Parts: sequence; C-alpha cells; structure tokens
Amino acid sequence: MEGRERDLQKYIGAKIKEFREDKKITQNDVALFLNTTRQTISRYESGDRAANQDVLFGLASLFNKTVDEFFPPRNNEENKQIETIAAHHDGEDWSEEELEEIKRFKEFVKAKRKI
Repeated sequence: MEGRERDLQKYIGAKIKEFREDKKITQNDVALFLNTTRQTISRYESGDRAANQDVLFGLASLFNKTVDEFFPPRNNEENKQIETIAAHHDGEDWSEEELEEIKRFKEFVKAKRKI
C-alpha cells in the first residue's frame, strides 16, 4: 500500500475513533450495529483495515455524520472542479445539497480507487 493510501486509511480510522468516543460508545457497540466484531472495529480505528463504502455509510448513520466528514478537508480548487463538472452535466441546475452529494461521492470514489 502506498504512503498516501495508508495515510488516508489512518486518517479515516482516527475519525472513526473520534466520532465513537464523542458518542461515548464502545467498539463492541459499533460492532453490534455493523454486524461485525470488536476486533474489526479496532482495525478500522488503527488504520490496519480499510473501511469500505457500506461501513462508512453505516458509521455515518450511527454517528449522525456525513461520509464526507470521515475524509480530510479538500482544497478549494478540487471543490471548484466538482462544481464545474456538475454544472455542465446535462445542462441541469444543481442545488447546493446535490453538489455536496456529488462532492462526497467523488471522495468516496477516489478513496475506493486508492484502497
């Protein structure tokens, strides 16, 4: 695994742990919610295992967060590029909420490609 991928995996793991501790719930509680083991949750948090799309969406639901909040902040240039792509898609107007969803999906696709 490349350094950037490993760094992203560790960053996501740290966010999982932060959000879990903020909710004052245990790794066992998270494991039960996701129908997995405490050891798997521990590996996500340490960055030893990558959380896939289903896991991230489940965790986002459990922690009342967006999937985007598990990822590092993006720079403005990337945001502008997404908005440009979305604005030109089928000539439709996009709401702010729809653009945010596109941004989150872009980050998910990028993370999936790296893992």
